[in-house]
Amino acid sequence: MINIPEETLRWFQGDELRARVFYEKYALRDMEGRIIEKTPPEMWKRVSREIASKEKTPELQSEWERRFYEILEDFKFVPGGRILFGAGNPRKATLLNCYYIPIKEDSIEGIFDCAKEMARTYSYGGGVGIDITILRPKGSPVNNSAIFSTGAVSFMDLFSKVTGTIGQAGRRGALMITLEVRHPDVFDFIDIKDDPLRINVRYANISLKISDEFMRAVKEDGLFTLWFENEKVKRIEHKVRARDIWERLVKRAWSSAEPGVIFWDTAKRYSPTEYDDKMSIKGCNPCSEQMLEDYGCCNLGNINLSKFVKNPFKKKPDVEKFWKLVYEKSPDEAMDYAEKKGWAYPDIRGLEKVVRYGMRFLDNVLDYSAPRHPLQQQREASLYTRRTGLGATGLADFLAMMRIKYDTDEAVYMMDKLFEFIKNIAYDESAELSKEKGPFPAFQREKHVERPFLKHNGSGIREDILEKIWNYGLRNACLLTIPPVGSGAILAGTTGGIEPIFALSYIRRSESLSRGTYKVYHPLVAAYLAEFGGDEKNLPDFFVTAHQIDPKMRVKIQGTIQKHIDSSISSTVNLPNNTTPEEIGKIYELAWELGCKGITVYREGSREGVLITDEHASKSKSEVEEISSVLVSECPECGGMLKKVNSHHICKSCGITI
Repeated sequence: MINIPEETLRWFQGDELRARVFYEKYALRDMEGRIIEKTPPEMWKRVSREIASKEKTPELQSEWERRFYEILEDFKFVPGGRILFGAGNPRKATLLNCYYIPIKEDSIEGIFDCAKEMARTYSYGGGVGIDITILRPKGSPVNNSAIFSTGAVSFMDLFSKVTGTIGQAGRRGALMITLEVRHPDVFDFIDIKDDPLRINVRYANISLKISDEFMRAVKEDGLFTLWFENEKVKRIEHKVRARDIWERLVKRAWSSAEPGVIFWDTAKRYSPTEYDDKMSIKGCNPCSEQMLEDYGCCNLGNINLSKFVKNPFKKKPDVEKFWKLVYEKSPDEAMDYAEKKGWAYPDIRGLEKVVRYGMRFLDNVLDYSAPRHPLQQQREASLYTRRTGLGATGLADFLAMMRIKYDTDEAVYMMDKLFEFIKNIAYDESAELSKEKGPFPAFQREKHVERPFLKHNGSGIREDILEKIWNYGLRNACLLTIPPVGSGAILAGTTGGIEPIFALSYIRRSESLSRGTYKVYHPLVAAYLAEFGGDEKNLPDFFVTAHQIDPKMRVKIQGTIQKHIDSSISSTVNLPNNTTPEEIGKIYELAWELGCKGITVYREGSREGVLITDEHASKSKSEVEEISSVLVSECPECGGMLKKVNSHHICKSCGITI
C-alpha cells in the first residue's frame, strides 16, 4: 500500500480515505509510475489547462482555463474519473469512462471481434456495455461440428473473463451485459448468477431489457411471446406465461440483486436521438446511467450540489415560495427574499454558472479525447453525437443542509424544480455552444425538437429555449445523466449521485500494525457535530439514511428526477433483509409506471456479507473481525466501498461483483 505524503493528508485535514482516493487514483504519475501531484489544486490546474487547450485562440484558452479552474476548485464540479486521471497524462488513456460495443453478427467471428474490442477498450481504461440479444438461443442449428448452439447465455462467461483479465491501472475492467426479455434464453439469463460461490459471470453486471408489452402481460397475467430470428436462423417462437418470467426475475433480484431492470421502451421513447439509426440507443454502460448508440461513450461530469447551499443548517426554506419566485420573478429576487428570511437555500446563480461552464468543459473533453479513444469507431461515434453526461452528486447532503428530510414530499418538490432548472440551463447552454461552434453533425432540427423529452407537456424544455434550439441547433445530442459517482463523491467528501446518505458512520479498520477499528462519520455529519455539538444519537431527523427510507419513496424520487434527465439514472433502492420477492415486484411495477428507465434493488444480506455500519461500533475487535467485510477497498467500476463475501467482493454503490 502506498504511503500518503503528509502534505496530502494535511490538505484533506487528516481524512485518510479521501486523501488515499486522490493520491492513488487521480494524482498524475510520470512514465515511470512516480506520483508527481500531492494536492488537488495541482490536479485542478492540470485538468483546467488541458481541457481549455481545445479553445480556438490563446486568449480564449487562458480565459477558459481560469473559468474551468473556478468550478473545479473546492470540488464544485467533479469530472468523471477518467478525465481527472487522463487529462495531461502521458500514457495512453481515454478520458471517457465507458463505451457500448456491439456484437455485429451472430457468429464466432462476431463474438470474438467484440471480445477483442472490449479488451482494447479495457487497456485504455474504459468500461464496456454489450447486448447479447443478437446471439441465437440454445438448441438452434449451427453450421459446425457442434450441430446445435449452446446459446447466447453460454458466451457471457467469456466476456466476463476478458473483463477480469485485462487490467486498468491495477484494477479490473467493468462490464454490463444486457438481454431483451423476448429472447428465448431469458430464463437462463436470469438464473446465470444463481450460484452461491458467485463464480459464474463474476466480472459483469447484468440487466434485463423489459418492454411495455411484457409489463402489460405481467399485469394482465397474460402470455408473452419469446422469439428469435435472423438471416441464418428461421424464426423460433413460443409463448410463455409472462408472470413465470417475472416471478423468476424478482426472485433472483431478491436473492442476489441481479439482474437489474431496464425499461427499454421507456428509454427509447424519451431518448432525444431516436431519429437516426447511427445514434439510436442500443445498450448501456456498466452502471446503466447512460443509454448509448453503437460505440457510444460516457462523457461524465457532476455538479456537487452540496457546494450550492447558502446559510447551511439555518432556517428551513419555504420550498414552494422560493421556486415560485425563481420562475415568476427571477433567481436574484428569490435569493434576496430567502436571505432576508434567514433561510438555508439553493445558490441558484452559482448553480447556473457551474451548469454552463460544465457543459462547455464536457464539450471540450470530446475534442480533447478524440485521438485517445481505443477504437476509431468510438472516436467517430463521440464526434457524431457529441453526447455529454452532465450529472449531479451530493443531493442528500444538499437537502440536509437545508434541513429538508430526503424522503418527504417537500424534498420531492425541491428535486423536481432543481433538476428542471438544471435541465433548462444545460439545454440553453448547448444551444449557445451550437451558435458559437456549430451543432453536432447528426442534428436534424425538425426531428430533434419534436422528441418527447423536449416537448413533453409539463416537463419539456422551456419554449424560449426550444426557439433558440430551432434557430441555432444543439451542440450535443444528449446532455444529462445521473451516475452513482462513487470515488468522485468520496474525493469531494459528499454523497454519491442522488443516493441518500448510506450510513451516518461506519467502522474503519486501521492500517497500522495493531489493525484496530475506529468510527468514521459521514463528512456532513462530522461537520454538523463540530458546529452544533451533540452526538450521533441526537442528530435531527433530516439526517436520514438509506435503510430508513420507504422504497416507494425512493422510486418516486427517481421517477421525478428522470423527467428532467434525457439519458438515465443509476440508483440503487436499499431494502431490509425481510423484504419479500413480491414486494420487489411491486417496486419494479411502480418504477415502470412512474417513468423510470431502469431500477436496481439491493436487499440487505442478499449477497451474504454486510458493510460494518454504526450498529457494530460497540462490538469487540474479535466480533468485528467475524463480520465478513472490506471497509475501504475500492470498487473497480465506481470507486465505492466493497464488502467481502467469502472469496469475492461486492460494491454497495453499483453492485459489481469481483
